[in-house]
Amino acid sequence: MNFDERSQQIAGQSAMIMLGLTQVALGVVLLVRLYVLDQPDAELRDLQWVLLGSIVGYFVLRSFLGGIMPVPTMKQAIIAYMGLTIFLFVVLSLWLGLPDLSDWTNNVLPAILGPAIIVGGYWLIAALGKRRVEREIFD
Repeated sequence: MNFDERSQQIAGQSAMIMLGLTQVALGVVLLVRLYVLDQPDAELRDLQWVLLGSIVGYFVLRSFLGGIMPVPTMKQAIIAYMGLTIFLFVVLSLWLGLPDLSDWTNNVLPAILGPAIIVGGYWLIAALGKRRVEREIFD
């Protein structure tokens, strides 16, 4: 059976929509079980990892294989990092109080290192995806 580009695009979009709905449904189930049914977090850790892997894997593959994500400049990456770090610090400080600096590896380091890993990982995947697409175009 031969498929044209339009039918392949529709099939891909349908699969993407279904994956998104499944991820949202899994997230809702997790929230209900955590906050309505008061199940311990440890009992749901496997479902949380599956949802995280699905969401991260989707975005990594989509941006690498599609090459559609813009590659930020160094200035944009620094601004994104600073914005995420400040947002995390403010939200966590309001929620949990100011961090105890004697235990900085457990309360300050994740708020500083987490955004760096996210921004750096995004930049790397977007740059590799752009390079892959450019190679396909020019080859």
